[in-house]
Amino acid sequence: MIAVGIGEVLFDNFEDGTDALGGAPLNAAVHAHQLAWPLGLGEGIMVSAVGADNNGERVLEELRGRGMSTRYIQVVPQRPTGLVSVFMRDGQPGYQISAGAAWDFIEYDGALDELAARCDGVFFGSLAQRSPVSRKTIRRFLERAPQALRMYDVNLRRNTLTGEEGYNAEIVDTSCRLASVVKMNAAELIEICALLGLECAGEESEAGLRRRMEALLARYPIEAVVLTRDARGTLLFTRDGEYTAAALPVPPEQAHPVGAGDACAAGILFALVMGWERPQAVELANRMGAWVASQLPGTPPLPAAILDFVRENNRETK
Repeated sequence: MIAVGIGEVLFDNFEDGTDALGGAPLNAAVHAHQLAWPLGLGEGIMVSAVGADNNGERVLEELRGRGMSTRYIQVVPQRPTGLVSVFMRDGQPGYQISAGAAWDFIEYDGALDELAARCDGVFFGSLAQRSPVSRKTIRRFLERAPQALRMYDVNLRRNTLTGEEGYNAEIVDTSCRLASVVKMNAAELIEICALLGLECAGEESEAGLRRRMEALLARYPIEAVVLTRDARGTLLFTRDGEYTAAALPVPPEQAHPVGAGDACAAGILFALVMGWERPQAVELANRMGAWVASQLPGTPPLPAAILDFVRENNRETK
């Protein structure tokens, strides 16, 4: 199994002065690698760009340290490695995302054609499509990977302090057309439906959220919607049913939500690519999300219990 993350790679700088490697597609690729590589099932690969600077070298070193390939990480000498300031407001993370980062300038080349043709799953989002260079590369890669499960993590990001948005209606619409699975939280579901003109009554009621997911499935050629619901766990919504599993509680004093949704995405994509039943896929997503939500930073090593769960379900699938 080859699971590719394509888009932003950066360092999250936290209020306490610490930093950590981040970016939603990178987090998802790292988690997919952690699920597959130790069990001999495949690997996670990141496609992105860094600057010719100390942070760029740190990105490469950290990925190598995790046993991941850096072949598809381009170096853009005239641009800095991406940085994001992360801070908490009312229990939720806020962001200030540096503009003109190296990951805004991912160029397409023949190596990406070869990778697209052989990958089994792709994670991509909205933010890395804010620049025309990376937007063109991401879309071309997706078009050349029709065999892959293509997960669009909506992941709407706007700068909390200055208000710039890393998305628009065209980005969301085209991404939904290129995806086979779309993942979001409730607030993002409501916002993208408004952006796309899919207005539904009910706001955040359960019925209203379901109407919105049904509207997305009706308009786009996607197979499923993944809705992350914090302490209520993950919902996998398809044309022939919906699938949930009991969420694992995270004590409030241990809650660190940065990266938890990316871990859920990695769990769903990995399980579906490996041919698991949908309830087991959601169970893995919940376990991944709860673990990451209780840890710092967003890509902590996975515990043996999760790898044992993967090993057991792979045996059942075979």
